[in-house]
Amino acid sequence: MVTVHTYANPIEAGMAKSLLDDYEIFCALADEDTNRYSGAPFAVPIRLLVHEDQADQAIHILSGNLEEAAKIDTGAGAISRQGSTLEVPNNNPWELLVLALYFSLPAICVLQTKYPARVATGWQVRREIAAVTIIHCLGWLSLGLAAFLIVLYFRVSRSSARQNRRFDHPDNNPDSSA
Repeated sequence: MVTVHTYANPIEAGMAKSLLDDYEIFCALADEDTNRYSGAPFAVPIRLLVHEDQADQAIHILSGNLEEAAKIDTGAGAISRQGSTLEVPNNNPWELLVLALYFSLPAICVLQTKYPARVATGWQVRREIAAVTIIHCLGWLSLGLAAFLIVLYFRVSRSSARQNRRFDHPDNNPDSSA
């Protein structure tokens, strides 16, 4: 990646990155937070980095010369897009496992709640027993939901693996005929 511009103001740098993102030019901001800690924004400027093959187009876009940027995009960019292969996204639904963890850990802790050990009867003891029973019920429901999310994770990951295998097969790949 190469530096196409430097900025002293993080707001200007963010706006330039947003502009390049709108034109689908991959870019990144380097040294974005260093001026917050050093106190001198001119000592370490924020660098706007882009890929080398898109640097000319990014410079034209940032300078406001959109006609030249369009010529570069239609000229060299069209050739590189023709030879590109179709990418298969990663469809691993790991978020379902994280949600299952968030439901199961508190549920296990809640199920450790003990019933009151008092022998005396009265409305306070019955209220405590009812509260613990409700808490246990909610804990079991939460564990059931966590189990459902785990099963759903394996079902979705298996179906996405089947879809990826089907997509990798040469008869089903639209780019394999070219």
